[in-house]
Amino acid sequence: MESVRQPVTWAVLDRLGERQLPVAAPLVSVLGRWFFTRHRHWGAGPVAAVTGSVVLFALVDRLRPDLDRLLADTTATAVGLVVAMAVFTVGSRVRRRA
Repeated sequence: MESVRQPVTWAVLDRLGERQLPVAAPLVSVLGRWFFTRHRHWGAGPVAAVTGSVVLFALVDRLRPDLDRLLADTTATAVGLVVAMAVFTVGSRVRRRA
């Protein structure tokens, strides 16, 4: 199965105009695993994911023209993850009190 996944992954990245895997991919994978194994707050998780993604994509669009691609992607990913974690923390605390 791995031999099929690699060409498909590279074909999708080539179609999107990417030369490498996105910086966010490993981080999102780790956070997803953490969410599903330990902290299943079903209200807070999706809201945090959507909010972090919106911040990430908005920053990437603004930063790429001024910075090189890797630095822009890394900075936007870091800010998006911090925002997602803050939203998740607030959302999970609100849920517990209710």
